[in-house]
Amino acid sequence: MRDALTISAFAKRSGVPSKTIRYWEALGLLPKAARSHTGYRVFDPAALRYVAFVQKSKAIGLTLAEMQEILHLARAGRCPCPEVFGWTQAKAKSVAEQIRELSALLKRLKRIEREWKRCSCEGDNCGGVCSLIAGLPECKSAGGKSNAKNQTSCCSDDKCCSRERRVLSGLPAVPASVLPASRRVAKRRATNQL
Repeated sequence: MRDALTISAFAKRSGVPSKTIRYWEALGLLPKAARSHTGYRVFDPAALRYVAFVQKSKAIGLTLAEMQEILHLARAGRCPCPEVFGWTQAKAKSVAEQIRELSALLKRLKRIEREWKRCSCEGDNCGGVCSLIAGLPECKSAGGKSNAKNQTSCCSDDKCCSRERRVLSGLPAVPASVLPASRRVAKRRATNQL
């Protein structure tokens, strides 16, 4: 192999780290490298096509296992295109669902942010947990029904956070021993500064 590339030269030409090349080779995504007389890996420049295949496959969301299946089918003389088409359809559906969920989350966050801007919770006035979060409506249960008890809306009147304190007053106080160490130190420092 006159034009053979050492792994470092192959990595440089492909733009992929040597460690990744070794991993892809071990998975069978790249052809097995030949060995030099000193035992170093040497790659045929044609193997760069396989690197391009892996990178393009990753770009459309295919997994390494799916890439292995594509190569297995191709090496067996079968066309892998129908499987690839099916996988990409499923991935497109999944991405569309994630976009819908993220859009709904973004709307909720923007609505909550508008409500919270009217809140002025400062210092230790919030109680054991954040009154902003405590004031949010209950989440829907698995059956889709909302738990209407203790639903409050932060700052819906002049007494900001008073409803949240009523909700929080029923909660047991969090002992300092359960707080993360960093929070215990911060609380001690705040007490010492008074």
